[in-house]
Amino acid sequence: MISHLRKAAHLLVLWASLCAITSASATTLREVYEQSGPAGGYDRWLELETGVTYTGGLLIGRSLIPYLVDVFGGPCEDVRIVGNGAILDLEGSQLCISYCRNRLDISDCVVINGNIRFRGEAVYDYQPYGSVRNVTIFQPHDYGIRLQGTGDHVKLERNIIVDAIDTGWDFAFSNGMPNKLIPTGINFGLSVQTGTYGVPVVIDNWSWHSDPDINGDLLHHFTGL
Repeated sequence: MISHLRKAAHLLVLWASLCAITSASATTLREVYEQSGPAGGYDRWLELETGVTYTGGLLIGRSLIPYLVDVFGGPCEDVRIVGNGAILDLEGSQLCISYCRNRLDISDCVVINGNIRFRGEAVYDYQPYGSVRNVTIFQPHDYGIRLQGTGDHVKLERNIIVDAIDTGWDFAFSNGMPNKLIPTGINFGLSVQTGTYGVPVVIDNWSWHSDPDINGDLLHHFTGL
């Protein structure tokens, strides 16, 4: 536990220092995505730069039409994000792979002001997969990492999530309405229906809340939703 605390403190200090030094160098994550090309078996390979802040969210894949359980948009692509210690300021949005059968692998970066989501639907086999490794997520909105309607062939390894922000009830995928059974403020929100969506591989992650009362409630750390 002490080693985890030291690692978290070191990464958060590094994040604060980099923000102070490089705020003027911010570029959007969407721009980097659109300028990237194929490599290593992926449709898009994003190689980020150490000490650079990338802003805004990124949707990979498609969106769901509530009630109809139909999807629109695209493209659906396999994406690799190599963070190299970069800072992703999602500005209240998400880094999301959604309603497709594609892969997202992201590693070695700091994420603030948003969350990472894998969003799927097993009935029509729209289940993205991939990995989140060595990522520090500080004060994410809703959740740090959210697996929604997927889980099979997803690996979460050596991530640190601190102080997910409770923003009220999340929205049900089937109708787009807020649902009291889907709370937020959870660092790791996993799909509860593992028999349908599969079980993710969760290895050596660390979760913490600065509020002692919240930190003492296990439901704010790892929860099936």
